[in-house]
Amino acid sequence: MIKSKYITNLFQNFLKNKDIRLLKNSFLYYLIFRIVRNFLTNDILLNIYGFKIFGSINKKRTSYFLLKKCEFGDFYEFENLKKFSNFNDVFLLDCGCNYGFYSFFLASLKKTNYVVSIEASKNTAKEFLKNLEINNFKNISFFNKAISDKDDKEVSFNESINDWESSIDHQDFPLRNISNIKTVKIDTLLKSFDLKKYTLFIKLDLEGHEMRAIEGGLNVIKNFSPIIIIEFSKFFLGKEYNKQAFRKFLIDFDYQIYDVQKNMIEIDDIIDKIEKLSKNYKTIGNYFLIKSSSKQLELFNSND
Repeated sequence: MIKSKYITNLFQNFLKNKDIRLLKNSFLYYLIFRIVRNFLTNDILLNIYGFKIFGSINKKRTSYFLLKKCEFGDFYEFENLKKFSNFNDVFLLDCGCNYGFYSFFLASLKKTNYVVSIEASKNTAKEFLKNLEINNFKNISFFNKAISDKDDKEVSFNESINDWESSIDHQDFPLRNISNIKTVKIDTLLKSFDLKKYTLFIKLDLEGHEMRAIEGGLNVIKNFSPIIIIEFSKFFLGKEYNKQAFRKFLIDFDYQIYDVQKNMIEIDDIIDKIEKLSKNYKTIGNYFLIKSSSKQLELFNSND
């Protein structure tokens, strides 16, 4: 297929000053996109939720789905971030931030929110930094490291052809390359920040390394009772060590699991859902971990 700068410019101008969400379910948009997508020469600058972000023309990049679907998709997660932000300043630790959608959404809500974004992939880090530059947010700090349970350990990072499934823990994907990356604990990463004035959120999307990340942040969790947005997958709770360690964490720190509809879910039900996944599926999606009888839980369950 011949690439065309002319067609790319026409498509970019078509999207100029439009929130891409307004084109969701538009037959005209999907028709235009299907026609032009193979001719595009470069990523397309998009407006969404009050900030700008590049939609990749590469189907192997997560941000391609902004162009394809005209939305990111984690509606309930963003609604909760926005609800808490309306009540108090929010501090988000975005672990496995990819190209930065969670980070930029929270930072865009108000200048007094703060985000620490961390991504282990050097290639995806470049995409994040390109998006950070066009928005010029001053309330985001970025680190190209791997969140884990130890500091300054050099580990192998398995980078997938599909940027949404790269991992420290496994190679269950089409491997692009293996690189070395330094680790950092949540406790170490956040020790220089004054977290007392914020409501703390931690997002964990680490393709199986979530338990090690939690173990590296137990002091922060003990002192600030963050809401943890976590992806449950075969790579995480398919391992016996992680099952036992996660059960112990929930008991020791008095945390409960909630789905995006605010229903409390037992750990055994989560494990059962994961074990029943078909071979082609690896994850059951995002859930909230919230400390019992906390102010965070009270607001989470409210209709405000």
